[in-house]
Amino acid sequence: MKNVVILCVIAGLLGGSIGYIVPVVIEYNKLFSVAILAGIESVCSAIKLIIRDKFKGNIFIITFFANVIIAVLFVFIGDSLGLDLYYVILLALGFKLLQDLDVVKTYIFTK
Repeated sequence: MKNVVILCVIAGLLGGSIGYIVPVVIEYNKLFSVAILAGIESVCSAIKLIIRDKFKGNIFIITFFANVIIAVLFVFIGDSLGLDLYYVILLALGFKLLQDLDVVKTYIFTK
C-alpha cells in the first residue's frame, strides 16, 4: 500500500510539472480537464479497491485508460454535435469521485 501511494505522488508531481511546462491549446481545455478528472476518479477508485482488498493492477490500468478515453470521446462528440456533454461528464465523474472519497474517509476515520 505504501508503494502505491509513493508511486501516485511521484506520478502526480511528474504530470503536474509536465503540464506546467507544455502549453495547452485553448480549444482543448474541456478535453484535458475531463481527462484529468477521469484519471483522478480512476485513481480514487483504485484506492477504494485497495482498502477493500480487491485491487488488481492489470484491471486498474485498463480501467484507467478506458475511463479517460471514453470521457474524452463523449466530450468530443458532444462538441461536434453542438451539445454540452462536458457538464454531464463532469457531474457524473464528480459524483463518483465523491463516493470513492467517502469510502476512503470512512476508512481513515474508523481505523
